[in-house]
Amino acid sequence: MTRVTINFAEVEGGFEAVPEGTYTCVIEKVECRESKSSENDYLNWEFKILDEGDASGQHLWMITSLSPRALFRLKDVFEALDVLDDEMNLDFDDDVEITPTAGPRMLEPDVEGLECIVVVKNEVYEGKERNRVNEVRPVKTARRASSNGGETSSRSRPAPKATKQSGRRALR
Repeated sequence: MTRVTINFAEVEGGFEAVPEGTYTCVIEKVECRESKSSENDYLNWEFKILDEGDASGQHLWMITSLSPRALFRLKDVFEALDVLDDEMNLDFDDDVEITPTAGPRMLEPDVEGLECIVVVKNEVYEGKERNRVNEVRPVKTARRASSNGGETSSRSRPAPKATKQSGRRALR
C-alpha cells in the first residue's frame, strides 16, 4: 500500500478576489456551455490579467447568455473586440459536448489571444467576495498576445464572417 501524507494547515482556499478596477487582459478561451437554469446556452469567457502587480496572471471569468433577450451584452463585447458584424455565425469545436461545466471552444469569431480592458466589480456570493467582469472595453490598439508573452501585430480587420459547417454548432 502507498501512503501520501498531506498537511493542509497552511493551505489557503480557492481563488482570491482581485481588487475592483480596470485591468488589461488577454482572452484565454471562450467555451459554449449549457445553462442549468434556462434553455439557452451561454458563453463562458476566461481572461488572464496582464497588468503588473499582485493581480498579474490571475484569471477572471464572464458569462454572456445566448438568450435572444440578452444578446445586447454579447454584442457589446464583440464590438469592444472589433469583431462585430451585423449578422454573425458562431462556430464551435465539434469534438466536445456541451455540458454545464465544460463545452466546445468558440472557433469563429476568433477572439482567443486578443487583448482587452475589463472592468471588475466585486460582489459577495455565498459569503465570499467574488469578481464579476462588469464590462469589456477595447484597448487603444487591439493586440493579439503571442504564446511567448509578447504581442503580434495590430488587429484592424473584423473577424471573417463565420459560416456553418457540417458538424459544427452555429448561432445565427
